[in-house]
Amino acid sequence: MEIKENVPLKDYTSYKIGGPARFFCEPASVADIKNALTFAEAQHLMVRVLGSGTNVLVSDAGVEGLVIRIGRDFSYLSINNGSARVAAGLPLDHLITALASDGLGGFEQLAGIPGSVGGGIFMNAGAYGITLGDFVQESMVMDQRGRIKCLSQSEHGFSYRNSIFQHRDDLIILETLLTILPKPTEQLAQTINESKEKRRRLPLLPSCGSTFRNPPGTYAGKVIEELGLKGTQIGQAQISPTHANFIVNLGDATARDVYELIKLIQNEAAAYGITMKPEVRLWGQFE
Repeated sequence: MEIKENVPLKDYTSYKIGGPARFFCEPASVADIKNALTFAEAQHLMVRVLGSGTNVLVSDAGVEGLVIRIGRDFSYLSINNGSARVAAGLPLDHLITALASDGLGGFEQLAGIPGSVGGGIFMNAGAYGITLGDFVQESMVMDQRGRIKCLSQSEHGFSYRNSIFQHRDDLIILETLLTILPKPTEQLAQTINESKEKRRRLPLLPSCGSTFRNPPGTYAGKVIEELGLKGTQIGQAQISPTHANFIVNLGDATARDVYELIKLIQNEAAAYGITMKPEVRLWGQFE
């Protein structure tokens, strides 16, 4: 495994925005991850873990330290006794499709959600009343000393778009054991197609998907639209005219452009007593 220097992260995020990572690697095995952590410790580097980059906004200046990208090089799937053991780097959509081909599912409503299985656990990805965390039995994780441990379902701390991993930077998701259910292949195919069709109606320009978590009792997009901010543009970033909870990159947006729209929405909503909590993760310096 090669540890590279000054790698532009815009090439690894769905926003297509962001400066370089000081150091960057893409492990293909647990041993590779351990080696990367050993390198970081020797160099006294902060470690960040990147999945598919679908929920990250990287600052224009980039980030210091080592970025470990858990991607398709670190992906596998095995099925046994009603469970699927899945590596963190496997794309969530690929998992759903592979299971459906064998007449297995449970979380097929999540079809079309971009990102990896690890990212889906990190964010507790959800749609249409279910979340990925509902199906997690246990996960294997590694701390930044290279020690591996198993987390039980309850130790994941799942809640709405939340998990323990958002509060424990020292834990790296390696794999997870998911409950899967036998279902008719025709039913699975129909649900998957319907879910993907709904997602095709979402903005197609580069974005992180939903920018904000839904405030209690309402929807983030509804709040932003009622504030009259739909379509607002700063630089080459825009609050989507078709879905107000999407901030899209019109082609040459900077992280600063997106961040200023985030702050605008937060400030306008705060004037009405509404707290808008970002779903997107901010990496690097913005203030």
